[in-house]
Amino acid sequence: MVQRFRNLGVWAVLLGYTGVVAVPLYLMLVSSVKTTRQIYSEPLSPPSSLSLDNFANAWQQAHFSTYFVNSVIVTVASVVLILVLSVAASFPMSRYRQRWLSVLLMFFLLGLMLPVRLGIVQLFILFRDIDQLDKLTGLILIYVGIRIPFAVFVISSFMRTIPREMEEAARIDGASEWQVLRHIFVPLVRPALAIVAIFSAIAVWNDFFFPLIFIYSDELKTMPLGLATFMGQYRSDWGLLFAGLTISSVPLVVLYLFTSRQVRQGIATGGLR
Repeated sequence: MVQRFRNLGVWAVLLGYTGVVAVPLYLMLVSSVKTTRQIYSEPLSPPSSLSLDNFANAWQQAHFSTYFVNSVIVTVASVVLILVLSVAASFPMSRYRQRWLSVLLMFFLLGLMLPVRLGIVQLFILFRDIDQLDKLTGLILIYVGIRIPFAVFVISSFMRTIPREMEEAARIDGASEWQVLRHIFVPLVRPALAIVAIFSAIAVWNDFFFPLIFIYSDELKTMPLGLATFMGQYRSDWGLLFAGLTISSVPLVVLYLFTSRQVRQGIATGGLR
């Protein structure tokens, strides 16, 4: 009986959280096919007729296609560089026994403790001096630098769980360091790579702060900055805004569907350690 009440409480919490998440999603989807007048007059009711005009207007007239492509370029390039550099850094820090590697790991962990926004003025001056203002490459460099500490922390933790016998057997067979990393460690830490990829992609895709500071040209704006153009001082086109939000959420949903199994496996593995 006690176990039943305990399960009932767990289900109640899960259903409540599902409602908290589902209601905003429902409002976003319903409002994306309404006009602004309909959103104000009937905010919760489904639309009387299905119209995709908001999506077409947001994509073409509001230059949303440009913002979408810019976000894809920045997100994909950032995630790829984060994964490559983090794997290369995590391998020696998790497998070699050197004192200075522990100090280096602490240096990476400091990146998780110190908010980068505290140094935004110095960062702006640095990027001005190296001519990376108002460039997508500048945004990519910022995101890579911000997300690498988290990525190294996750990937190196997974690499430490791999038995040394597998590594030693590969070396006895004549495998080089690169072959050991590529053929043994990378396949075994795919759950960690999926976790880093999905969390990094969400953070980069939804970021508004750094594009606002470092991007000035309209043709280089990313999705969050593009969504801000739908909101004015005296009037906001809420139909276009919700349509833009729906479009911007689709890539992240697709990414999660492709990596969900690896993410669940990685979380379960981390919980068992």
